[in-house]
Amino acid sequence: MVSVVIPAYNAEKTIAQTLTSVFEQTYSPIEIIVVNDGSTDNTAAVLASYGDKIKLITIENNGVSYARNLGYSHANGKYIQFLDSDDLLAPDKLDLQVKALEENNADVAYGNWQRFVQKGEEITIKETVKKQIAGDIEIALFTDFWCPPAVLLYSKRITEQLTWNEKLPVIQDARYLLDAGIAKAKFVYIPELMALYRDGQQQSLSQRNETAFVSDCYTNCKEVYQIWKPDLIKEPNKQQALVEVLRYCINRLSVLRPVLFKEAVDFLLQIEPQYIPKEKGFLRFLSRFAGYKNAEKIAAIKRKFKA
Repeated sequence: MVSVVIPAYNAEKTIAQTLTSVFEQTYSPIEIIVVNDGSTDNTAAVLASYGDKIKLITIENNGVSYARNLGYSHANGKYIQFLDSDDLLAPDKLDLQVKALEENNADVAYGNWQRFVQKGEEITIKETVKKQIAGDIEIALFTDFWCPPAVLLYSKRITEQLTWNEKLPVIQDARYLLDAGIAKAKFVYIPELMALYRDGQQQSLSQRNETAFVSDCYTNCKEVYQIWKPDLIKEPNKQQALVEVLRYCINRLSVLRPVLFKEAVDFLLQIEPQYIPKEKGFLRFLSRFAGYKNAEKIAAIKRKFKA
């Protein structure tokens, strides 16, 4: 059985379409667990209309990670599908992925996906994403690989080792996937369309609040550093990945959150005390003569004037 876990917050306009995409799956058996996370619109009434077709859990608003963790605690399936309340599954998604997980004795299945926007009944595809995880799985998931939860299917064998991070309100889905990689999950890619991701959704913190997004990336970087710390000497690529993500955070925090910017610079120098940027340019030149910390202070002034 596949357990589909759907957190729903003020999803009255999209949840029915999302549930239809689950009901229309070519695979069975499926159980659907929906956690109404303190919705203040008509979501509760919409969900109540489905009766025993879904397992409905209603709580006060505690955030999407709490809702997913709670929904997962009620899941009985061998495989777990996390699905946001405005995204859609392709009709044969679960069929293809269960088969791939079984045949490969794998833990995480993923594939292609599409970004879409919808006006009335008309769906417009904005982009089709066809991307495989390349190189070291942990580094790829930490730095440059992302897909929506709808695209993935997890074995319960791996989800039993994971939890949704409630301290990361914006990038908790990327961290959950990374944690699967850190737990040595086996991944399998299916070169078919798995899901449709609704672009520009109102509830997306990452799209409406850059400060929250970058702050989350920085918090995640500190946590991943603690996990990777024992490996950094023998795996310098992990240290390089940490520095790469920190450099991105430092660049944006210098404009968005100056206090956190200073902390992030100190943290980078804790990881690599003699750090000098590798790329040619102003920051590298100044770092060689004044030190990276002083170079970033000057660069921060330039960024604020440009902002």
